[in-house]
Formats: sequence, structure tokens, C-alpha cells
Amino acid sequence: MERDERQLKLLSKIQVIYGIVNVFVTYLFYETIYFGFDAYRKTMEQTKPDHQVELELGFGLVIFLVGVAILFCIILAGQSLSRHESYEFCMLVAIFECLLIPLGTIIGIWTILVLRRPSVRALFKSQPPPESPADQATA
Repeated sequence: MERDERQLKLLSKIQVIYGIVNVFVTYLFYETIYFGFDAYRKTMEQTKPDHQVELELGFGLVIFLVGVAILFCIILAGQSLSRHESYEFCMLVAIFECLLIPLGTIIGIWTILVLRRPSVRALFKSQPPPESPADQATA
């Protein structure tokens, strides 16, 4: 049990750091593309219809927002790992994290291997349900 708790805490820290670093890297990447994209956009507006330009830009924005949402899910999964909460959510995020080649794949596979252990599942099941604010006020 102690080994499992240690690995879950380590995985938690790695997931949170990985998610935060990737949020900043993603922001810098898209900021760089945005400034470099201005000249390309002017060229596109001259050669393509306005609706097609807006569609391409909107599609890029949607992909960016989905990527940021995934990174925030990775951060939340890291926090859940340290508190032994939301087993299914942590497993789902680990599966999707495998798509982020190469570092995300390594972290995702390691997380899946740790989460599949029966002793880790028991840790997640043995957690008492969180107290609501009303329960804390009566205590």
C-alpha cells in the first residue's frame, strides 16, 4: 500500500507539472503562430472566399480550445490521483494522455499500469465521501 501511495503522489506531481508546462508551451506556440499568421491571413483573404477563411480560422480555434481543455483535465487528474478520487476520470485522462506523443504516452501508460493494480483500486474505493459544507457546519 505504501508503494502505491508513493507512486500515486509521484504520478500526481508529474501530471500537474506536465499539464502546467504544456499549457504555457501551447500558449506560446499559438501566440507565435498568431503573429506569423497575419501575413498568411491577408493572402488567404485575397485568394479565398471570406467564409472559407473564417471557417479555417474557427477550426484552428476549436482545436486550440480542445487542446487546452485536455491539458486542464490532465491537471485535474493529477490532483485527483493525490486525493485518491475519481478513479474512472483518472483512467480516462490517462488513456487520452497516451495520444500526446512522446512524453504524454510514457506518463499515460505508467498511470494506466499503476491504476490497474487491485491495491490501487482498493485505495480509491476506501476513500470516504467528501463532506458537504452543511455537514461541516453541524460538526
